[in-house]
Amino acid sequence: MVKMRFSFRHEPNDIVTVIEGPEAWVKHFVEQMGLEGDCGWMMEMTQQDQQSNDENAPEGSSVLPGPPPDPSKIPAVIREIGSFDPSENLESNKPPPLDEEELRSFISEMPEPEIPPDSISNDPLTEEWLRLVLAIVVTEHGISSMLPETIASILSERTSLDDIAVSIALRRLWVAGKVDKILTEQGEEYSPSPSWIQVYRE
Repeated sequence: MVKMRFSFRHEPNDIVTVIEGPEAWVKHFVEQMGLEGDCGWMMEMTQQDQQSNDENAPEGSSVLPGPPPDPSKIPAVIREIGSFDPSENLESNKPPPLDEEELRSFISEMPEPEIPPDSISNDPLTEEWLRLVLAIVVTEHGISSMLPETIASILSERTSLDDIAVSIALRRLWVAGKVDKILTEQGEEYSPSPSWIQVYRE
């Protein structure tokens, strides 16, 4: 009996596809899906091949799956000693500025966030709005922290929260350990705890 299996998993920054079965079957679907070339790799899964690999491997070493490393694909970065400037191109490494108008429009079209059944917050809906906005700017825009007034501006079309209400809510979350407070030149910014916004990453 020939066994065949196809699995698919979507990750935030990648797509993982596993195809198992006879070689001809696997190659057919690899070609159909356009996965040839540098995209992924193929390996034998038979027990006999695994035993032969284990026998040929030196004692105390393990055989890694996949093709052997190809040093020619690793780009070489050659610099003269003392020529590296860590402050060079700092601006180019910064995330692009947040388009508040675009994000405000995006939030305005989203459904109201669901309140977790185990929530013990005094104002669970406000907490969920804040968690939604901070999750989006961190995971989608690469911005680690925000000012309360910026968050209030983004939520202005969906809630009646003003700068003061958002500041008070963020301070409660800070006391609860769900956000971190960061002092910047612009004022107090807040950064979400990874575990707190995990619900919107999944």
